[in-house]
Amino acid sequence: MEKVLLTKEVAGMLRLSEEYVRELIRQRKIKAYKEGRRGGYRITMDEVKRYIHRKLKEAGRG
Repeated sequence: MEKVLLTKEVAGMLRLSEEYVRELIRQRKIKAYKEGRRGGYRITMDEVKRYIHRKLKEAGRG
């Protein structure tokens, strides 16, 4: 089973604020899903890797 991360965990990995990660999700730059009615977002590790790869490509490093 693929590893699933919380917004807080992704923010720590990417060294971003949790609010900015939520904004990336709203802008559909990171795919995520909501757990339950009041639950937070869940993001797969593969999606985090895709986001990092896109950012490196934009910076001309990938």
